[in-house]
Amino acid sequence: MSRRDDIAAHLREILQPYLPPDRVIEPDTRLVDDVGLSSMQIMEVMMELEDALDASIPQNILPEVETFEQLVAAIDARI
Repeated sequence: MSRRDDIAAHLREILQPYLPPDRVIEPDTRLVDDVGLSSMQIMEVMMELEDALDASIPQNILPEVETFEQLVAAIDARI
């Protein structure tokens, strides 16, 4: 499994409790509009992901991402 796949798998697992019952995570799933995450929840997700990956993820990547795939790519590029 590649690092990018590992990031995506961890992120899917962390996002699962936040998903509305009729939603599945796709690459183009929008974190705010489709999942319904608030800014505080996004920070919680990021902290959980840091723990899962044992890595520090810079918070300044958040303004540039909207979708699941964009977040995975941004994290992959910075860790």
